[in-house]
Amino acid sequence: MDEFARLKDLESYDILGTDPEKQFDEITHLASVICNTPISLISLVDKDRQWFKSVYGIDLKETPKEDGFCHYLLDGISPLFEVENAVEDSRFKNSPLVENFPHIGFYAGAPIKSSSGHVLGALCVIDQKPNKLNNNQKKALEILAKKTTDYLNIRKALINQRRSIEFSAIRLKEILDNTPGVIFQFTINKDFEINFDFISKGIREVHTDLSLEQMKKEPKIFLNYIHPEDVVEFRKSMRKSASNLSSYKFNFRVVSNSEKIKWYKLRATPKKIEGGKMAWFGTLTNISGIMEYETILEQITYDISHVIRKPLTTLLGLNEHLKNNSKLTEDDLREYADMFNIVIDELDIFTRKIDQFYQLKVVDHQNRI
Repeated sequence: MDEFARLKDLESYDILGTDPEKQFDEITHLASVICNTPISLISLVDKDRQWFKSVYGIDLKETPKEDGFCHYLLDGISPLFEVENAVEDSRFKNSPLVENFPHIGFYAGAPIKSSSGHVLGALCVIDQKPNKLNNNQKKALEILAKKTTDYLNIRKALINQRRSIEFSAIRLKEILDNTPGVIFQFTINKDFEINFDFISKGIREVHTDLSLEQMKKEPKIFLNYIHPEDVVEFRKSMRKSASNLSSYKFNFRVVSNSEKIKWYKLRATPKKIEGGKMAWFGTLTNISGIMEYETILEQITYDISHVIRKPLTTLLGLNEHLKNNSKLTEDDLREYADMFNIVIDELDIFTRKIDQFYQLKVVDHQNRI
């Protein structure tokens, strides 16, 4: 037997030192009733001790390993170990557990094995006088020991699953907290009371006065930071989306302490849940750069249309004059050509300048975002 591997296996169950659990207490109770003994234990054999996960009929937490009986099952060979009269058995008659409390006179134990085959301990029944189990009782004790093993394995699987879920949740939260913008989930009840189930750390970037704690404690405080001109439409559009469960999109402004305006796009999907509540899952993204870029494009369009109007008017006038004058001399045509060239040169110079100017603006804007 590889004792080191056995102890590592026992440690993997994360059960030593844990509180009593109903399913194990029911097994020891049942074992004591079936075997007609006053005491029953689920004993797990650690390096230097026998620790009892469940006890029936006695107030005992653990005993030294060398004083006990259960370690005789650790070889994994015997399906049952029985000592009919411990007082007369040379292996145990001098044991403190026989000579003193709990004055063991009889012992029978069935091994509790891990899924890898190591014996972790035993389900045992104890009497304070000599005793002997019949075949049915022996079989029942073995079955209950296997049932104990099943519970241990289920318990281990659930613990590992919970740890895996917790680890995944922690990793997911770290990812979400480091994702640009804000990711959130909140619920709204029938009275339009809001509670945030989750909100990422990006909320701190929306306004310096906002924090995760504030948003969870007083969700509606967020409305105080929306531009006053956008609040009414924000509420109205949100209620409309809630009424028909439609996807929600809304652009609004946030005013910083320095009076700087930042634009945000809120996207969310409402979903009805139990208790008449509604859950919203969504994101909040800073679109100030996009809005500024659109403003630049609008300004470019305006400038072009405004400045180019004069030369275009001149060209149209010259063109109209040519169409209405059929008696033009060669000198007249050269004069008109010179005038056309002047206007074309003006347009060329203008377009070059405006292109250079706004290219610089766009590059500067891109560098800032």
